[in-house]
Amino acid sequence: MKIQSARIRNFRTLKDVTIDFDSVTTFIGPNGTGKSTVLRALDWYFNGKPGSLTEKDCSFGAIDEDIEVQVTFNDLTEKDREALGKYAPAGADTFTAWKQRSASGVEVFSANAKSFPDFNDIKAATSATAKKQLYAELRQTRTELGLPAAATGTAVDLAMTTWEAANTPQLVEAPEALQTNFFGFNSGGKMSGLFDFVIVTADLRASEESLDGKASIIGRILERSVDRAAADEEIATIVEDARARQQRVYEDKFKAQLETMTAQLNEVVTSYTPGRAVSVMPAEVELKAPRTTFGVSILDGATETAVERQGHGFQRTLLISSLQLLAQSGAASAEGVICLAIEEPELFQHPIQAQTFAKVLRSLAEDPDKRIQVSYATHSPYFLEARHFDQVRRLTRSTDETPVVTVHSASLVDVKDKLKGVVKPAVVDRQLDGVVTNQLSVALFAQRALLVEGTTESAVLYGVGDRGGVGSLEAAGLSIVPVGGKQSIPLAHAILTALGIPTFALFDADSGFEARARTNGKEQNKIDEERAGHVAANRSALKYFGRTEEDFPSAVVADNVAVFDDHLETFLGADWPEWESACEAVEAASGINLSKNQLAYRTATLEAAGTVPPMLTEILMKAKEV
Repeated sequence: MKIQSARIRNFRTLKDVTIDFDSVTTFIGPNGTGKSTVLRALDWYFNGKPGSLTEKDCSFGAIDEDIEVQVTFNDLTEKDREALGKYAPAGADTFTAWKQRSASGVEVFSANAKSFPDFNDIKAATSATAKKQLYAELRQTRTELGLPAAATGTAVDLAMTTWEAANTPQLVEAPEALQTNFFGFNSGGKMSGLFDFVIVTADLRASEESLDGKASIIGRILERSVDRAAADEEIATIVEDARARQQRVYEDKFKAQLETMTAQLNEVVTSYTPGRAVSVMPAEVELKAPRTTFGVSILDGATETAVERQGHGFQRTLLISSLQLLAQSGAASAEGVICLAIEEPELFQHPIQAQTFAKVLRSLAEDPDKRIQVSYATHSPYFLEARHFDQVRRLTRSTDETPVVTVHSASLVDVKDKLKGVVKPAVVDRQLDGVVTNQLSVALFAQRALLVEGTTESAVLYGVGDRGGVGSLEAAGLSIVPVGGKQSIPLAHAILTALGIPTFALFDADSGFEARARTNGKEQNKIDEERAGHVAANRSALKYFGRTEEDFPSAVVADNVAVFDDHLETFLGADWPEWESACEAVEAASGINLSKNQLAYRTATLEAAGTVPPMLTEILMKAKEV
């Protein structure tokens, strides 16, 4: 079983959010939006001890409301169904359980904390006959529910449970008399061994996780990888033998002395209380066999040191290595699924290490035999694969007096639907590997995005921004993203906007392409092919942005898109001649060929004399306000 979705209510910054989960789920967004809070809410659900939450964990002072985490699982196995019993009947594809903390502080973990109101009287019926009658009446009056026939009381219960499992949005708080406490994951109840949630928080200490305990990472690795039973049995035998030998020593050394002392003592005792006597003998030796435990230390050359004596980077490396081993050791274990939840996995990691760790965990999560789920809360593009944008959950927080957190996501189906009639589905699939993988990882972390065709446009526009303050655009959260051509702009725009990132676009109409082609000596058939490509791309882009389709549109700056009538260099040559002079000066001073190092355009743009063309300023203004 794996997490399909979670609903979190009244938990810290999360007033009420519902989140879908994948094999790998990546949480991104600005600080304070609740990325880590999602992982901590799930940790409370799976591993939290009674009393671990207080009124301070309620959202924005709502202490009179329940804290609630609802988790729905899918991919149920036969072992899952057997363990869950009536809560996961054969006809149900999913299973849902709730954990709640009431305003009074009482915590309940239940698989039937919610119910469909029309079922309550049926569930409360005290006899099978009454239950069947009420169910039959409901079937007749509420035919739209599609309830199956049920001839026994057990069949009625199964039908209701199956229906509720498939219709959780229609469930409400069940009457208290109908609720049963569902033993938690960490209390040896029904779900123990089916699902193991392991969280690594940003402030987690490797020294604590390297102790051999039931809740630590090292302890879980040992539990899954090392069979202690045989050793513990032998140790128990040794301890019992030692106890028996110690008892014999006591008898050999003390028995005679104690018998003499007892006789003397009884002569005195019987003189005071006839008929009573005292017995003094060696007490039974109590020795208990200790549980086999293991310790972790660090060898630095020939020197052995404690884990806490190491630097943060090494401690984090130890945690990550242990986490990876835990996931791998789970492959050989018959016990359930491991969900690895990692807060800021990039901490103290070099880029290469971070990339390697991300790839290893993805490979584990995507291997069906490993039974692994992974969730990140990250600020690093190394843990965000734009190719898997559909597994990204971007959280944003409103500026209301009581802030509202929104979870944005974009499925491939959603993106293709937005591009319907503009980009063919097969083309979308081909573009994903090039455009998305290479360009969008950083943009997904931006507060706003400006899409352009290539690095020249990106460098020039960043340079224009630098004229008002170096790095001012980046500081404002604006990412200028080259997507490799105007034919890729609709796809990139569809993905970013679906994830809640305000996005502006700029592309070239290339109306002067033919003159340049003739100057370069191109043959007419090649010119015709190039014309067809430009016309198709121009019309597709215009259609996507809701503008009138034209072969070669005029220059314009609209609310969500801007167009150069030809291309950037032509525009700058006509409207900003000082820019060309600055480019020549940069080339002469540095020996850089701008055509091979286009980022040098940023420096030339910053240093160019004259006035920035109004169209460029307007484009940046629109991009910052979109």
